[in-house]
Amino acid sequence: MIRKGRFAVVNQKEYRIFSCNQIYYLKTKCIEELKNGFVPWNGKKDEYIKKICLNELEDAYEVFPYVMLAGHRFAVEGADPQTGMVALITSNPFVQKKVDVKPYGIDEYIIQLPLSALQIEEEKIAILGFENYHPLSFERVKK
Repeated sequence: MIRKGRFAVVNQKEYRIFSCNQIYYLKTKCIEELKNGFVPWNGKKDEYIKKICLNELEDAYEVFPYVMLAGHRFAVEGADPQTGMVALITSNPFVQKKVDVKPYGIDEYIIQLPLSALQIEEEKIAILGFENYHPLSFERVKK
């Protein structure tokens, strides 16, 4: 599984976190969380949310997955679970000399590779007031 986006820890459990109209919500796909105050989200049967106050959070961070190819860093743009292919992007023009990339947007390059051929790493950056909570403002995690 490729993690990407904003996450929060509450009661030693990790959840996705999002905000709407300055109100924060935890999000999960675990039906067991209904007993912990989560409710179905927008009528969906497999997604549940719960309103949360920031002072209830134990930690909060944004996860940026990336891959190193030929000495260059590529951001994970997305993955197709049906094909197993992962889209990687970079804005480094020098990568064209080492990796078979295609133009993507303005001043960006893309390549698609099978997930099985990649070692995806994560950069975690503290958010929502936890920036000074950690010894470092970000952490790199090898998967």
